[in-house]
Amino acid sequence: MKEKINIHDIDFESYLENALKSNGYLFPETDEQMDIFEEQMENIPFPKELNSPDFVFSDKRRIFMKTEKFIDNIEGEKNWAIAARDGKEISNDIFAKMKKDKEEARKKLNGDK
Repeated sequence: MKEKINIHDIDFESYLENALKSNGYLFPETDEQMDIFEEQMENIPFPKELNSPDFVFSDKRRIFMKTEKFIDNIEGEKNWAIAARDGKEISNDIFAKMKKDKEEARKKLNGDK
């Protein structure tokens, strides 16, 4: 027969930690915690798809398609350009050169020549 435990004698944090470990919410550390955890695991049915390793070799393969989203950030780029030159105006020839350099950098990045 188990002796009664006075609730005032229990350290709540230790009690909670033991309960979490015994029920599988934290990793069990003692044999007693593991026994309680294993008893409860027996009540959880195993998914029928996992009863056989055939699910690994079935033809039902997931295909993940890479998607790229283009984010239009032209306004943000203009703001950075303005900040870089302290708000001063750029002449048209400098602006054209910057645009050309940007296009060449994109081509180089994408492997175009």
